[in-house]
Amino acid sequence: MNLLIKAILSTLLFVITAYSLYFYISPSVTVINRSEHLITKASVNLPMSHLNFGSIEHKHTNTIYYSLSQNDGSYQYSFKIADEVITGTCGYLTNNEINKRWVITVSKSNRIYCN
Repeated sequence: MNLLIKAILSTLLFVITAYSLYFYISPSVTVINRSEHLITKASVNLPMSHLNFGSIEHKHTNTIYYSLSQNDGSYQYSFKIADEVITGTCGYLTNNEINKRWVITVSKSNRIYCN
């Protein structure tokens, strides 16, 4: 019985560690909505992925993790805010960038800032 409990606890600890490590290693894109409007559609295209953030409320954020396996290229964003579509590129990504965190902020004046 004691051996069974140790095996279950060891397995549980392994699963929790692997899950946490996955999110630490995986790169991500975060969109922050600081505008005065709802972002009705937010998406970011990577060289080998399309990230669809859906809608993002005023003063909310959304983060999506993406695959480490990417070609070199830029982050290409598209935001639909109050019948206006804002598109552009920012930043650069390469293959296997471990723990890269890219943040795209939509300001009150609907300007896009990337870092």
